[in-house]
This record gives sequence, C-alpha cells and structure tokens, in this order.
Amino acid sequence: IWQHLVEIVKTGKVSVIITTHYIEEARQANVVGLMRNGCLLAEGPPDAVMKQHSATTLERAFLQLCETSDQICSKQGSSPQSGPLENSQSFESGRDESRPILAVGPGAAEEIPKYSADWKVRARHMMPKWRNIAALMIKTMVRMKRMPGSLCFQFLLPVIQVSLICLCVGGDPKGIQVAVVNNETSPSGFSHTLLSFLDNSSVYQVPLSHTEAFNGIYNGEYWGVIGFGKNFTSYLTKRMMQRQVSKEVVDGGSVHVWLDQTNQQIAIMLQKKVHEAFQAFVTHKLGSMSYLADLPIKFEEPIYGSQNTDFTTFVTPGAVLSITFYLAVGLTALSFVLERKEGLLDRCWVAGVSSMETMLAHLFSQLFVISFQIILLLLFILLVFKIPNEGSLVLVIILIVLQGVTGISFGLVISAGIDDEQSANQAALGIFYPNLILSGIIWPVECIPYPLRYISLALPQTYASEALRCIMYRGWDLSQMMVWRGFAVTLGWNTFFLILATVILKLRT
Repeated sequence: IWQHLVEIVKTGKVSVIITTHYIEEARQANVVGLMRNGCLLAEGPPDAVMKQHSATTLERAFLQLCETSDQICSKQGSSPQSGPLENSQSFESGRDESRPILAVGPGAAEEIPKYSADWKVRARHMMPKWRNIAALMIKTMVRMKRMPGSLCFQFLLPVIQVSLICLCVGGDPKGIQVAVVNNETSPSGFSHTLLSFLDNSSVYQVPLSHTEAFNGIYNGEYWGVIGFGKNFTSYLTKRMMQRQVSKEVVDGGSVHVWLDQTNQQIAIMLQKKVHEAFQAFVTHKLGSMSYLADLPIKFEEPIYGSQNTDFTTFVTPGAVLSITFYLAVGLTALSFVLERKEGLLDRCWVAGVSSMETMLAHLFSQLFVISFQIILLLLFILLVFKIPNEGSLVLVIILIVLQGVTGISFGLVISAGIDDEQSANQAALGIFYPNLILSGIIWPVECIPYPLRYISLALPQTYASEALRCIMYRGWDLSQMMVWRGFAVTLGWNTFFLILATVILKLRT
C-alpha cells in the first residue's frame, strides 16, 4: 500500500495525507506531523525530526517531544494543551496559515468532564466480543490461504510422522545374521530339525566352525552364535525319556546360545525366536505328549491385549498425543512473533482488540488445523495400520483434541513472551526431548527413578498417554480414575497456559 501511495505521489502529481497511530510506518512520508492531545508537537521531514531530537526512530523522537511537553506543562501549572499556545498561530486568526496548528485555542483548556460507568457496563466492556474474535480468525485464515503449500504440509506432516512410527518402530528385526555351530554330523539329527523351525525371515543362519563363529561375533559380523554338541540327539532323547540323567547329558542335550547384548531389542527377538523354534520342534516330535517338555509356567490368555502385542502398540497412543501437541506448539509459537514483526499486532491493539480476544481467535483458528490433522491421524492408525481400539472413539477424539489445545496454549505462551523467531524456535524445541522421555511415551514411567518420576507425573502428557492407552486397549470410560484423571490434568494445563499467555500479553501491551 505504501509503495503504491509513494508511486502515485511521484507520477500522478497528487498529495496524500495519512493519519495513523503506528508512527514508524510514516517514515516513508515527505513530511510528518506528530500530534498529542490535539496539539501538533512537531512537523517536518522524518529524518529532520529524528536528527533534531538525536533519535534513531520516530517513536523515540515522539517520546522525547511528549516528555518535553509534560515538563513545560508542569512548570507552567497548566494543561498540556495550553503550553504551546503562546507561540502558535491558528488558521482561524488568519495571520499565518503556513505555520502548523499547535493548539485549538484558549477555550480548549476547559476542564474535561469525568464519566463513570456502572458494573454492568464495565463487565460488558471486559467480556470478549465475538465480532472481534471472528474478524481476527478471518485474518488468520486469510494468511493461511495465502500459503497453500505450507498448509498442505501441516496437514500431511502428522500422517507422515505416525506412519514412520508404525512402520519403523516396534516390529521384529529382519535378516539378522546368526552363526550356527552344529557338531552333529547326521542329517537326521534333532539339531537340523530344530533349526528348520527357526524363523528364516528374521534369522539368517550362517553355518560356521567354532573358531570362525566366535571370531565373527567378536568382529561384529553376527548377532549371536547357536551351538549344538555332537551327541545332541542322543542326549536330548535321554533327557526326555529317563527320569534321572547326569549333568553331562543335560549340558549335551541343550541348545547353547551366545548373544551380542549391545542391542537389547535384537537380543530379545533372538531369544524369542529360538524358544518358539524349540516349542515347535517338541510339538513336531512328541505330538499330543509335547506338554511333558513344556516349562512348568503357563501364560494364559491375557486380560487386556493379545499374545502378539508389540512395542508399536504401546508407543502409538503416546506418539499420537506427542505429535498433536508439538505440531500445535509449532503452529502457534511464531504467531505473535511474526505478527509483531509485520506490525499486525500493533494494528490490532489500535483497533481496540483485547488480549483475551486475540488469544481466543488464535486458539480457534489453530484448532481448525489441529482438528483436520487429528482426523487424518486416526484414519491412518485405525484403518491403515490396524491399531486396536476397544473403547469409545468419541473419548479418543476428545482427548487428542484437548492435547492439541494444550499445545496451542503452550505455543501462545512462547509467542507472547518472546520477540524473535530464533528464540521462539529454541524454546519450542527445547522442551521436546525432555517431555518425550519423561512422559512415558517411548518407555514406561515405572522405569524412571523416583526423583525424576515426580517431575514426570507433573507433565501435561504423562497421565493423558496413560488414559488414551486405557481407552483404546482396555475399553475403559470416564468412570475409571486413570481415564478421567488424564482429562482433568489436560484441562488444568489448558487453563493454566491460556491464563499465563493472556497475562504475559496484557503486561507486554
């Protein structure tokens, strides 16, 4: 707009008079006049006005003029409007119309009547106005509409993240190389039959000698060594058929496994696959009598979940809440920073918008984006990746939306308290990993030592993640304490962050 005005002044031979409360945008004008209380304190080219008062900005020059005016008025014991009158000339006097008007005349110094309003008027004035909120929301939506690429990326980013988590986290490792040292020479030995039941998609067997196998595992070429004695078949048969055998028979009839435990997940998987292979081998050999070789510990059908529950199932609810929370923080952490930088925030204050209305407008605008993200998230985890949900889908959606609101509120706190983009980004990213680690999202809270566990229980996502797991996997509702506690803590953090952001914004304006 300013570029257009400057252009028409240069080419169209017209003059443009602009009034504005935003002083700095008048720097491009040829002549500026700074007015206060109906008095024109200074008039001239912007650079000349700043140079005269040794100021780097027009705002600073205006501040000095106001301070000087107040000092003159206090010395004269009169109102600010009467100070410059003695040296001013009015357009009405007709004596010199080339000089600026410094006051409206002696009659302007009359006492200004004081008005009072009852509590109803004051309350109505303090309450947020929905027309203002709607206007601010339209402004935010227009800004989003002007960046369609960024908006599409915001919609797709949570889907990409949760897809990567479901695809890459919690599954069984594939193609793990394991050295096999089989000292049995007979092709019909039990060792060959047992190895045939080993899951070949997860475990890749490499037959080697004893020396080669251990050299390979020491050099990091293999994740484990599976060894069989030369009398494995006969010794295992004796262990199964005879009541009492020697220690040598027990040792010779056992499968010996040496593992590289530097990667716990791979080591646990290998233990599980070897155990499953042995159970399948026993069932194959003994048939209906295979229970004789079972461990004297029987795991019945689980109360909640299934026997094949993997780590992905545990981590997905917390990951969904974490993605929703931090994307909401990212959406709003820079909102006030950018608006302050572009001058939009100052224009809102001049237009009479309150800090509460600004907070609610940003909250509702970003909630629209968050809602669309949540819909895509749920479609992918429930329909594409088949994550089980035994509880109410309405409760799941409400809890995720509330966590999104918590992220928006926290982002507003950051945006209200920080002026530059770099610091806002650092503040938003700085709490990511501590919250991810301490909230029981990727590892159970019960594993956290007690001094840190108290901090963990105070975080916004700890109880919420636990509540979402209870809803999705146990089918619980709000009658259970572990469920309603997650909702209560989330609502408490929402209220705290919104009040804190409003107070910070109010103090800074």
